[in-house]
Amino acid sequence: MTINIQEDNLNFEFEFNAIKFDESQYYQSSFKRITNGIKAVDILAIDGCFGYLIEIKDYKHPNTCDMPLIGLIEAVIGKVMGTLSAILPMKNNANCSEEQKIANLFSQTNQIKIVLHIELPPPTPELALSRWTLSNIQMKLKQRLKAIDIDPKIVSVTNMSNYPWTVTRLNNT
Repeated sequence: MTINIQEDNLNFEFEFNAIKFDESQYYQSSFKRITNGIKAVDILAIDGCFGYLIEIKDYKHPNTCDMPLIGLIEAVIGKVMGTLSAILPMKNNANCSEEQKIANLFSQTNQIKIVLHIELPPPTPELALSRWTLSNIQMKLKQRLKAIDIDPKIVSVTNMSNYPWTVTRLNNT
């Protein structure tokens, strides 16, 4: 079974269970209506005993707006927390059997892994985010999310750190 999930110009290919969580029927029609501003990660994936929460940020687009690093960190934390709070009720209340199945599988995993897939633009004086380092982002996420994942990972198309899925860029933007 191969599952392809596209997020903007990136294609993610999994050989195990994965869904585009923030576009799932349950999240869109039920969960996000609970409160204004609740967010979710892009992909929820399960590979054996590992449950992955994957957030995708592609800042290589020419219209990328600058933002402070703390803005990215807070966004990722909010999406992780929103997703985790949606999984249990999704397991019990989703109308789609595939969504119930993936939530059930995720709740049975032994370890939650948080992965931020980020594509940064080339360094420029105009964009502070173009000068962020992956290690600095990882350190800040690790400080804040260690109660969920003691070692969240930061990856990109050119630095996949041996994860069990592939990512390809669909075009050069």
